[in-house]
Amino acid sequence: MKPLSVMRVAGAALLALLLGACATPSGSGTTRSAASSGDSARARNARVHLELAEGYYQRGQGEVALGEVDKALQLSPDYVAAYNMKGLIEMGLGHERRADADFRQALSLAPDNGDTLHNYGWFLCSQGRYAESFTQFARALKVHGYRSAERTDLAYGVCQLRAGDVTGAEHTLRRGFALDPANPAMATNLALALHRQHRDRDALFYIARVNDAATANAQSLWLGVLIARRLGDAQRQAAWTAQLTQRFPNSQEAIAVQQGHFDDPGLLR
Repeated sequence: MKPLSVMRVAGAALLALLLGACATPSGSGTTRSAASSGDSARARNARVHLELAEGYYQRGQGEVALGEVDKALQLSPDYVAAYNMKGLIEMGLGHERRADADFRQALSLAPDNGDTLHNYGWFLCSQGRYAESFTQFARALKVHGYRSAERTDLAYGVCQLRAGDVTGAEHTLRRGFALDPANPAMATNLALALHRQHRDRDALFYIARVNDAATANAQSLWLGVLIARRLGDAQRQAAWTAQLTQRFPNSQEAIAVQQGHFDDPGLLR
C-alpha cells in the first residue's frame, strides 16, 4: 500500500501544489541573492523576473516561467532564489538532471537555505533517492529560524512511507501534526501510517478529522472506508462510502468501492 501523496490527499481547495510539497522561493531574504544587494536596478529587475516566473509556474506555464528565471539569472548570476525556482520548474518539466544541478547550485551559494533544502529533499524523494532526501529534510529542520517545519515534516513523512519506514513516518508525521493539526494531508498520511501498522483504532481518530469535515476527498474517504472496514465499523464504512460515491462518483476510489475491490494497491499513492 503506497502513501497518499502530499498534493493529492489535501484537495486543490485546501493545499495548493506549491504548499503541498515544494516551497516557492521568495524573491527576497535569501543569502547572496539579488534581492539583498540593495536598490540597484539590476537587483530590482531580477526580482521582477523571478516574481513573473513564479506566477507562470503556478499557472502551469513551465517553459515561460523558465525563460523568466533565466532572465533573472542573467541579471544576477548568484541569485539563490532564482536557482531554487529554476530547480522546481525543471522538476515539473521532467528535466531531472537539470533540476538536480539547479538545487545543488542554490545550496552551494546558500547551504543553510531551508526552502532549498526542503525542495531538494522532495526532488530526491520523487526520484526514489530516499536516504539522500532524508538528509536534506533533516538539514532543513535544523536551520535556525526555519518557519516551515510542518511542511517539511509532511514531505519527510510521506517520503518515509514511500521508502517503507512506517515507524519513522509515524514519528515524523506526529511531530508535524503537533505543529499543524488542521492540515488534512498531515492527518490523512498519519492515519495511513497507523493503518499500515494495523493500528486502526488510532488511525480512525485522524481520518475522522478529515472525513467528517469539508476537507474530505476521494482518497481520504477511501482510506476511511478501509479503516472502518477492518474495524468492523459498519456505520462509518457506510457513511464514508456514501460520501465517496456521491461526491466523487467518477473517481477510481468510488469505482473500486462499488465493485468491492478493497485490496487494490494502486489507489493509495
